[in-house]
Amino acid sequence: MRKKLLLAAFAFTLLTGTAEAASPFINGAHASAAIMSIGTTGDNVTTLQNNLKALSYFNYSAATGYYGTITRDAVLSFQKDYGLAADGLAGPVTNDAVAHALLKKKLVADASSYIGVPYAWGGASTSGFDCSGFVYFMFNKFGVPQVRSTAANLFTQGGSVSRAMLQPGDLVFFRIGTTGAVDHVGFYMGNGNFISSLSSKGIYVQQLDNTYWGPRYAGAKRIY
Repeated sequence: MRKKLLLAAFAFTLLTGTAEAASPFINGAHASAAIMSIGTTGDNVTTLQNNLKALSYFNYSAATGYYGTITRDAVLSFQKDYGLAADGLAGPVTNDAVAHALLKKKLVADASSYIGVPYAWGGASTSGFDCSGFVYFMFNKFGVPQVRSTAANLFTQGGSVSRAMLQPGDLVFFRIGTTGAVDHVGFYMGNGNFISSLSSKGIYVQQLDNTYWGPRYAGAKRIY
């Protein structure tokens, strides 16, 4: 008898469409928590707006906690700049990318505090860095787990980024030796500049397209 009742109840949910509400995969509350769009309100929207404001995308005077057209347009601009699907919806992929961009903005700002720290072959501490050691140090300082590696190995990681799509915190790579292998890496800072550890100057900021680095540019990767 109990089995018949359960079957009858299941058939009823199929006919009425109430099975959707019982599914943990398409539950409306879960969906609204995961994706923000026009009309969404709450603390998650406020956090998103504050993060986008810190990244210079949300231009309203203050966070409102309401996902309106201004927030949608800010999300669209961010998505386009970071090579994401530009749909104006703040789902998990976009939210993660915003969080990563915010962290890398702080990382790049902090990297400048190490200008002048001397070069040390194999170095990965404030007593001296080589180029990949500086990347390793900064990522780990900001909670991005990395193993100690080389510029050539880092060049095999992450996703490729065109020069036109570079964003602060992306890794830029160069071929400066005679073998043609990738052998130098730094952090892109924005405005055509990057920071890295140079054997001649230690931690230093250079222009990506100057007469020395421009011809030696090998590409860029986004590994976080």
